[in-house]
Amino acid sequence: MFLNRDNEDTEPVKYCARCYSLKIKYEEVTDSEYCDKCGCTNILEAPFEVWEQKYEDRYKKKFLDNKRDPRKSPIFKLSLSQLKDKVYESSKWRDIIHTMAPNFPKGLNKSDSIILFFDFLCKNNKLEDLKFLLYKLIKH
Repeated sequence: MFLNRDNEDTEPVKYCARCYSLKIKYEEVTDSEYCDKCGCTNILEAPFEVWEQKYEDRYKKKFLDNKRDPRKSPIFKLSLSQLKDKVYESSKWRDIIHTMAPNFPKGLNKSDSIILFFDFLCKNNKLEDLKFLLYKLIKH
């Protein structure tokens, strides 16, 4: 939506006066703008933060819902020990390890594999990558 995230709140946005949608289209034939969502031709302009507050006041929720941010999910709040337990308890533990570390040694028992895997993750600063992978597995 914005190219410069630093100026996001001050850049003006065009929005529909009826439904507050940001899906504004320009029609060349009539030389006018309209809402692609509801068809309204009453288009307003305001700084993003002003529009966002109006949207929240009307719909009683934020336009950008933090629930969609994986970092807000419970998996990102797990301790290292809890992450180990999560991988250990998963029926897909081998797939998780192979996805994160394709050259991981085979032939180890489950406990040794998990211990060695977490050593690999910590040394290579890949714990967040594991959390993203677990997030995707839980969502599907």
